[in-house]
Amino acid sequence: MKKQNLFKERGQSLVIIALAAVGLFAFTALAVDGGMVFSDRRHSQNASDTAVLAAALARARASANWEQTGLDRAEVNGYSNATGSIVEVYLCSDANATCTNLAPGTEGQYVQVRITSTVKLFFARIIGWQEVTNHTDAIARASIPEVTPWFDGNALVSTMEGCKADEGYNHDPFTVSGDSGTTIINSGIFVNSDCDQPPAFDQGGSSSVTTDQGVCVVGSADYTNVSPPPSEGPGEGCTQVDSSMYVLPNPACSQNGEIIEVSSGNYEAWPGTYNGSFPSDALPNGSPAGTLKLHKGIYCLHDGMDFQSTWNVTTNLNGNTDVNGEDIHDSDSEGVFFYVQDGDVTFNGTSDINIHAISSLADNFPEAFLNYLIYVPPSNSATIKITGNDGSSFTGTILAPSSHIVLNGGSGTVGLDSQIIGYSIAIAGNGTLDITFNQANNAVAITNPGIELTE
Repeated sequence: MKKQNLFKERGQSLVIIALAAVGLFAFTALAVDGGMVFSDRRHSQNASDTAVLAAALARARASANWEQTGLDRAEVNGYSNATGSIVEVYLCSDANATCTNLAPGTEGQYVQVRITSTVKLFFARIIGWQEVTNHTDAIARASIPEVTPWFDGNALVSTMEGCKADEGYNHDPFTVSGDSGTTIINSGIFVNSDCDQPPAFDQGGSSSVTTDQGVCVVGSADYTNVSPPPSEGPGEGCTQVDSSMYVLPNPACSQNGEIIEVSSGNYEAWPGTYNGSFPSDALPNGSPAGTLKLHKGIYCLHDGMDFQSTWNVTTNLNGNTDVNGEDIHDSDSEGVFFYVQDGDVTFNGTSDINIHAISSLADNFPEAFLNYLIYVPPSNSATIKITGNDGSSFTGTILAPSSHIVLNGGSGTVGLDSQIIGYSIAIAGNGTLDITFNQANNAVAITNPGIELTE
């Protein structure tokens, strides 16, 4: 009996040892094969991320081979269709893409890379597992350069994003005061500030604002006489815009500018570089006033522009007018582009200003600079004051993204066919400011290409 029991105990030991061996193999499979699976998944995810960024960058640079660029980058990281993996590169608007949570209509801006890889197992085969399949994907936004109106074609734009106190600045984003009357036809106002207290848009006094396309304020608005009433905040479609998305102009002057007196009190100016205040420091006799005709071209001003006295300034070189006596702009031979690298800009109300931006490619004028009237780069935090005389007219875009712009209506009506973009804007005075916006007479912007890994 004792021997028989001993044999039974020995049989039980063999079963226990066999079960223990299976368990040991299972733990070994978990440690070794599981480690291989997780390592491949991490590597595959990294390959998906780098491939989608490469493809998005190629697309942002307008490359026709952006899909192949993504495939090539995945292959560099060890994943390709030729080696048993499945690598797919799509636009999220493609039928085979599996992108989710994208804003409707934006799918074509996103690139997706999917990698399917198979990991062969070793120890896990003992328990019936031959292989494991990993699936990874990545999505990146590919912003390609686009030609677009500045800030959706709003005639008046304040680019400041916060409150003046937070920005360490002396002016509120957008104010309207005095007895001024502002009318904007075919356009509206955009205030990029998200400031609530004080309000980003503040209209008071006896002033009034009337627009065809409304006032859009990212933050709050305080007003008494605005028609139609402003829209406030993202809930009403007013979302903040990153101004860095736009490519800024980069003009240059290859020669010195010159002003000559053609007859008593009558002057003509030629484009080029002016190191002193324009026009006073360049006048041959230092005359404080007169008639100044501006020849076509780019004026690079290193000490600002100041018309304080009773100047008559015009780009109408040949004096052509219509039946109503209004200046006729000859696009091939007339127009100016003021590039104010340093200093302020002042147009006094006692001056009669009728200036037009360059609107033609004649004489090999660069297309990128068409329809810019005044450009003050971000490096120049200037103050720009336009106090036009009755009958003054400004045609073309005034772009000054780091400047404070003051628009003073004088005793009459100032007419602008301009888009005016400043860091902050103040409308004051007692006159009438009429802006009839026509995109054909104003500059267009080019957006910067960009990429962003979103998932």
